[in-house]
Amino acid sequence: MNTFRGTRRRPSRLSAAVAVLALAGTAATLPDAPVRAAPGQEGTDRPALAEADGHRKHTVRSPDGSVRVAVAADDGRLGYSVSRHGRVVVGASGLGLDLAGRPSLTRDMRVTSVQHRTVDERWRPKWGTDRTVRNHARELTVHAVQDGTGFRLDVIVRVFDDGVGIRYRLPAQPGLDAYTVTAERTEFALDPAAASWSLAAGTDWNADEQHYRELPLAAVDTAQTPMTLKSGNSYIAVHEADLTDYPAMTLRAQPGRPGVFTSELVALPDGAKAHLRGAFSTPWRTLTVGGRPGDLAESHLIENLNDPCAICDGDTSWIRPATYVGVWWELQRRHTTWTAGPKHGATTKRVKEYIDLARRAGAGYVLAEGWNTGAGGTWEGQDFLTPQPDIDLPEILRHAKANDVGFIAHNETRGFVDAYERDLEKIYSRYEDLGIHAVKTGYATKFVLDGVQRSHYDQRAVRHYQYVTEVAARHRITVNAHEAIKPTGLSRTYPNLMTGEGVAGMEQHHYKGKDGNPPAQATMLPFTRYLGGPADYTPGVLNVSWDPAGLGTRVQSTSAAQLALYATLFSPLQMLADTPENYAVHPGFTFLRNMPATWDESRVLDSAIGDYTVTARRSGDTWYLGALTDDHDRSLRVPLSFLAPGRYVAEIYADAPGTSWKDNPLPVETRTVLVRPSTRLTVSMVAGGGQALRIRPASATDLRELPSYTPPRP
Repeated sequence: MNTFRGTRRRPSRLSAAVAVLALAGTAATLPDAPVRAAPGQEGTDRPALAEADGHRKHTVRSPDGSVRVAVAADDGRLGYSVSRHGRVVVGASGLGLDLAGRPSLTRDMRVTSVQHRTVDERWRPKWGTDRTVRNHARELTVHAVQDGTGFRLDVIVRVFDDGVGIRYRLPAQPGLDAYTVTAERTEFALDPAAASWSLAAGTDWNADEQHYRELPLAAVDTAQTPMTLKSGNSYIAVHEADLTDYPAMTLRAQPGRPGVFTSELVALPDGAKAHLRGAFSTPWRTLTVGGRPGDLAESHLIENLNDPCAICDGDTSWIRPATYVGVWWELQRRHTTWTAGPKHGATTKRVKEYIDLARRAGAGYVLAEGWNTGAGGTWEGQDFLTPQPDIDLPEILRHAKANDVGFIAHNETRGFVDAYERDLEKIYSRYEDLGIHAVKTGYATKFVLDGVQRSHYDQRAVRHYQYVTEVAARHRITVNAHEAIKPTGLSRTYPNLMTGEGVAGMEQHHYKGKDGNPPAQATMLPFTRYLGGPADYTPGVLNVSWDPAGLGTRVQSTSAAQLALYATLFSPLQMLADTPENYAVHPGFTFLRNMPATWDESRVLDSAIGDYTVTARRSGDTWYLGALTDDHDRSLRVPLSFLAPGRYVAEIYADAPGTSWKDNPLPVETRTVLVRPSTRLTVSMVAGGGQALRIRPASATDLRELPSYTPPRP
């Protein structure tokens, strides 16, 4: 089916029918949880319309004046440039679209008028890295017309203190009954001498489950987004926000123009990029900027360019951020199987053992991959409502409920998407009746929809993921989407879209052979993949050497590094991935108990992309700190000046003396000491290692009994 929604409005309503997959009509967009505005931040300025000289530059600055964007029509082509603190971030870059049967909107364009307005609000996420978020930006809308055809195109530029969003709007006008986008011509003229971190562009189902490469920008031919750069004293990330009803954007270097990249949209099977009807606004093309890597990771620019929560006017208590456990890692290690038989993993007995683990860990959910009929083998003809013969689902749900543990229903489509989409309403309705409020979807190996093999990232696929999210919301179900589209901040609008894959996570320590994921990858991810949103990396494998099937592969880190991942990598559904037996004998399990999955405050304390990173996150009055290094031994000095005045207890989990990433990765040394904001920690890590801390206010007993922190001996 190539009929797509016409007017692109806020995605605040649930789709009415699978056959149409359209968001028709008008419905109110509901606000995020309200937060009182600070004085002088009470609203949004009304846009001021001004006639424009069709050839002069029109500028807009961020609220603090540090970021400046200029837009103009130069020789008939709309273009823009970006500077930060007076230095060029993006040089003169072209804008425009190509529509089938029309002259390209990259020529004969003239600016007719402009509008300015200011956005300033505070909102409270249902879950996130910070308890409250400020959305503060200045916006410029440029109204342009194409001489000779009279066709109108708007360019909207929103400028924040930490970056820029640019989108196209095709306003209602004659000739937009039905039309096709054949190309998008957004350029990014970047510093060719910049260092870069990116994935090569691809349309295969696992294109975003690869390892990030560090290259001079001039050596990059194609890239998926986010793509991150270091140019001079600035860090820059190119990505997109609010990807709805449109294909994913990749980047392609322009031959003969060093550093210049053009947006390349993932094509539909017919070669078109998007089939549209009526007025439409594209996703935002985003540039997040800062003076250090941590500025990128701490930014909320991507979320702020999405619409407010569409489902927060009613009861949302079913959206529960938490850690989870489950029948998963033992499957990846081939200790048990998805398929029915003597080694089947998701039996009644085994899933109940994981529920008991969840209770001990303070985890909120249990996952049972391979629970349903048809799982494993060819994965064809699956029934997502009927359990395998050796799993008593009512008993599992009873035992889970008795222990305040939710059940995550695994829906691995294996790319047979037509059947899943057809039956989705029936499946999710039944889950709601059963009290199942979470699913983990999967689209491994292929994506067949409308009877056609297609990319996981084309327009129709994007609309499928949106449809799944909306149907899930209607039935009070949260989604953990694997092999799906990269995150672009849509979880602000639909917070039941909690997390997803799109990352070379823990399972790749098996699938990528004996070298697995090199340690440097985890020091890159907070500043690349995670800029778009959370990922289900599935950390917490404490027995990193466990190889019950003799596969010859293992997790390429120390056990302490696994603990450090919880503060480093954010997900509101965060897995404790190891088995009950492995957790029972490892001292690091104590650190994982009652681990938060949503945070009141997050800070990147120190980092060098690809080398090391140190992150601290606060839940209530307790801080968690994680430090990771690449394949080099490293010692860092970390001040605790982020702490409020007072005395604190620091529980330290570090690589023990004699620990070796390659030869002796399991030992963890623990210390419990007193610290204060003036303390400077010495964080020592072996290659492939890490260090994790839990820091809580000290009691009177702690002050009497615990020693003060002293740096470890070299």
